[in-house]
Amino acid sequence: MNCEPEPELPRSDLLRPELPRPELLRPEAAIPLAPLPGLKGVARRYGTGLKGPEFAEAQLVGAGWAAVPVVVALVGLLVPGVRSAALVCAVVLGAAVLARSLLLVVFERRQHAYEPCWLADRTADLRTHHFPLLRCAVRSDEVPGPPEVYDLTRGNQVGELLRRRERDRTVGTFSQATLQFVCAVGRDELAVLAEVRRELAELDFQPVRPGTPQAWVRFPAASYLALPDTGRRPARRAYWVLSGPVLVSAVEATARAGSAR
Repeated sequence: MNCEPEPELPRSDLLRPELPRPELLRPEAAIPLAPLPGLKGVARRYGTGLKGPEFAEAQLVGAGWAAVPVVVALVGLLVPGVRSAALVCAVVLGAAVLARSLLLVVFERRQHAYEPCWLADRTADLRTHHFPLLRCAVRSDEVPGPPEVYDLTRGNQVGELLRRRERDRTVGTFSQATLQFVCAVGRDELAVLAEVRRELAELDFQPVRPGTPQAWVRFPAASYLALPDTGRRPARRAYWVLSGPVLVSAVEATARAGSAR
């Protein structure tokens, strides 16, 4: 499988914002089984009963089934009237248990190879995804009181925010920005608010055309990482890490004509 990372998207001084896709990425996601075509998929489904990468549980079930042929063989040895039938049944059951165990080993190896590719694909989606940004609030240790909220679709407020960022970078003052955006959780993909916090001086604002109705935020260095259960691989779930730079859309700044709330 080819798991080479996708190249970074080129940046420009004026970007046309991509509308948020109907589906929303989620902080935690279930890792699916590796896709298998044709008879391989049928063998995995009916030969192992797997519906997800629960290989540890499937192996425990197989260990329990391994005792059944032994019990049947003992019954055949102790009861002469059913000896032949019991021994045949024990052989058949033993062969089925052995075949299932071998299938689990083969499919588990394939899942190990598939997991990093799936994580790489999801990471690529995460890094290029534009999350709808609902709130940009900035708080400074030097100014007590509630944080100031900036509307990044208004040029006057964007100009004020950029001047504040420049002041932090040149003078060395500290302002913390809290960005609240929309993501999904749960099987029903319910839309919920998530937030990240960064120093205002670290934010990178991407200009968009005036009149853009919705600001967005993007995380070009974020990643999905596997979340395995203790001592169990391959993993069944993955979670995101929104580390690194943060790109925020903002309309072109205008002259001072108002202030943030």
